[in-house]
Amino acid sequence: MPKKPIKKKTTDFSSIRKKFSSKEKYKEQKYFDLGEAFQKATGIPGPAQGQINMLLGHSDTGKTTALIQTAVDAQKKGILPVFIITEQKFSFEHAKQMGLETEYVEEVDEESGEIEAFWDGFLLYKLGFEYIEQAFEYVTEILDAQKAGEIPHDIVFLWDSIGTIPCKMSFEGKGGNQHTARVISEKWGMGMAQRITSSRKESSPYTNTMVFVNQPWVELADNPFSQPRIQPKGGQSIYLSSALVFLFGNQKSSGVSKLNATNKGRKVNFAVRTKVGIHKNHMNGLGYADCRILATTHGFIEDDKKSIDSYKSEYKEYWSHVFDSVGEEVDFTIEEGDHIEAPVEYADR
Repeated sequence: MPKKPIKKKTTDFSSIRKKFSSKEKYKEQKYFDLGEAFQKATGIPGPAQGQINMLLGHSDTGKTTALIQTAVDAQKKGILPVFIITEQKFSFEHAKQMGLETEYVEEVDEESGEIEAFWDGFLLYKLGFEYIEQAFEYVTEILDAQKAGEIPHDIVFLWDSIGTIPCKMSFEGKGGNQHTARVISEKWGMGMAQRITSSRKESSPYTNTMVFVNQPWVELADNPFSQPRIQPKGGQSIYLSSALVFLFGNQKSSGVSKLNATNKGRKVNFAVRTKVGIHKNHMNGLGYADCRILATTHGFIEDDKKSIDSYKSEYKEYWSHVFDSVGEEVDFTIEEGDHIEAPVEYADR
């Protein structure tokens, strides 16, 4: 007679799971909306909320356009934009053109009698940092104020840009690139990054997001058959902690060209044709790697005649003022300007 199979005891795994697995719940994943053209180009609406994001690319490739559109959408969603301006090239006038709700205000301080000027609205901003430790202290100050109930809002930090400011030692002429990278790694990695991502938990009353703009350096090819590779300034710590990295332009250089509009012989650049794609995606692994898009004064549009004609019609009054020819037709015949090449920087990590 055949032997009867030996019955194995069924383990109740639920008791083990309850003892050793996490029970934490996370909020639904949402994204900032940078417009239809951006989503078509990348496959993703924009930076992920409650995550760390990086906008990486050479100069004049559309990074700041993406940063401002993030702030514009944040205001619409009731999320407080906090600008950390370390490159000193940021323009609130440009941001207002793109839809940021802000007004330039001058008022007299009642105590000192001095005139104070600032950009008013649902936003916070800080500039004038001399070294990167001060910027990280500002982020900590904001998060502490939120925790204490002084800032009862979800926050998106918009840092422009992380790779352009030295550490205190380098600022004083005693250090170099390696020292700045070490400070970023220590300040960011030892708790600050966790304070951003932990806000995704359902138990957290607020959701906080970080968006870094970063310029690159180019790593030389290690053999004749490979290509130079783009690397973020300030070391790898922020890149590694980012859930999403958007790459603007080419790896070796910017690879952009200017598009012109003309009227009565006058010419003005109205858009930058650039590339944008997903360089790193720890959200869902999807996204396009390389797609052309146009970055205009008012945001991103698709790189086709229909989108350009629509843009022309929507901002007809604006362009009439630009050309000082109100009521006259502006010719948006596309003329590609000279190919713009950013200087390639070869440097140590």
